[in-house]
Amino acid sequence: MQAGVESDRGNRRRPCRGIVTWLCLFCFLNLTACTGLRSVVPAPLVFEEQSTKILEIAPLGTPKEQAIRQLNDAGISGDFSSSPSIYYCDLWQREDGTQWHLNVALLFKEDGTLYKTRPAQADISWEQEASATEQTAP
Repeated sequence: MQAGVESDRGNRRRPCRGIVTWLCLFCFLNLTACTGLRSVVPAPLVFEEQSTKILEIAPLGTPKEQAIRQLNDAGISGDFSSSPSIYYCDLWQREDGTQWHLNVALLFKEDGTLYKTRPAQADISWEQEASATEQTAP
């Protein structure tokens, strides 16, 4: 009789394992979809190309509020620095679901119009520093 009890327990546990597995998978997929845990990759464009794409969305001379709204509508998010005249474009949520990390800062005049772009981050690497040290060494 015990053999029958053990086999019943074994049959009952198998569906629970399947349910738990599917529940975990479901939760993981929802977590990645809802929290944006998709990978963020560097934009496959150099600064000049990123800048050109951004200026197609918000051309030079565009008022600050309108430029930010147009960028947000296009999936580009960012933030102002400590100065309200520099806006750093951080992420571009592309229509295909990819997220690009951008390297563009927008500069606004005192009257609030967009007048220039520049790289948001300096391009510094160990290789450049090493070659500069070699050039200045006696």
